[in-house]
Amino acid sequence: MGMTIVYVVVSLAVCITYFLAVDHFLMDSQGLDFWYLFRK
Repeated sequence: MGMTIVYVVVSLAVCITYFLAVDHFLMDSQGLDFWYLFRK
């Protein structure tokens, strides 16, 4: 059970990091920003 929790936490961390990296590179290249959706 303990290892499952660790695995889930690590997976979430990797997903969040990956999302931020993709968001940074793609949006910068297109002049857009994912967070712009929330700035209205």
